[in-house]
Amino acid sequence: TLITPDPTYSPTFQPTLIAENWYYWGAEEGRGNTLAQNQQVPQEIEGEIQDVSAGSRHTFLIEKGGLATAAGFVESAFGYRGHLGLGQIDEKCKNDKNKLCEGENDPLTIETVRDASGKEVDAPPFKRVYAGVGIPADSGEMHSVLIAQNGKVYITGNNNKGQLCLGDDKIEYVDEFHEVSGIPGRARAAAVGDEFTLILTEDGEVWGCGSNEVGQIGQGDNTDYSNKPVRIKELTNIIDLSTGLSFAIFLEEKGRVWGTGSNLYGQLCGFTGGEPRVNVREIVIEDAGVITQVETNRESSYFLFDDGEVRSCGRNDEGQLGNGNSINTSEKDPIVKVNLNKIVRRIGSGPSSQSVFFIGDKKVYA
Repeated sequence: TLITPDPTYSPTFQPTLIAENWYYWGAEEGRGNTLAQNQQVPQEIEGEIQDVSAGSRHTFLIEKGGLATAAGFVESAFGYRGHLGLGQIDEKCKNDKNKLCEGENDPLTIETVRDASGKEVDAPPFKRVYAGVGIPADSGEMHSVLIAQNGKVYITGNNNKGQLCLGDDKIEYVDEFHEVSGIPGRARAAAVGDEFTLILTEDGEVWGCGSNEVGQIGQGDNTDYSNKPVRIKELTNIIDLSTGLSFAIFLEEKGRVWGTGSNLYGQLCGFTGGEPRVNVREIVIEDAGVITQVETNRESSYFLFDDGEVRSCGRNDEGQLGNGNSINTSEKDPIVKVNLNKIVRRIGSGPSSQSVFFIGDKKVYA
């Protein structure tokens, strides 16, 4: 888990240039540079960090100058599908700080990438990173995304459903970051789900690739997957997006919210009897202010309003909706209020997480 204590008051897609005060805690195996023990309380990350993303048993950091590093745990060379983007595993090494090995790995620099022609080139300076999505028992078959400062997208990892956007079904996986082509304009943000990828451009368009079995990339019921980027035509002027395991939420510039994909637990804030929504549809939230951020985790969704209130919907068996019970939302109550008598400025979670953090002016609540 990683977080900053000084969030912006509204969503931004460029990391704060003054990079300071990032903290981590949790399982040691996914962070590197540890003493083989879990971090029970927040510990500050040294150095000037521009962006960070924590995935299942791994972590990416981007330093202020755009240098990207990756650290994490590799269960086995056989099951690893390249989500760290550091090349092949050296099967002979163990705990070597300069090589990618089975087991724990300290941070290693992503020095090279593949351009659109497949040529190996020096890695550009990066601005955003999105770690892979999975569960500990299946932590090898993931994929990750980097966005360069020039707006180009680079992607690595598993490609069983075309989630690398490379346009080639023959590619099972790649272990180096490859440039994604076919997206007009510069990328502003991205979101990584389980077997699908979404990319937001600077002009507010959303492009997706990978699995569409339950409508994850909003392409209707006649498309099982796409191995190249396809535009979600219903979406324009999007300023924020977030993915769960198999669904996605989008925030429009004027505050309207849209969703697509799995709705098994009501995570799209509307009753469908558990059936997915294979096309993008608007999510209407009554008697509420202007939405400034959307956030999701495995099967739950969260909405931050301009007055600091947060509402949520979806799965709640572990109390992840924060409303004081463990009952999933329903047709009668499709969305609930988070019981937090504090003004919230930002929300933090992740597509493989079952926990959520609410960031106030000076404190963080979970």
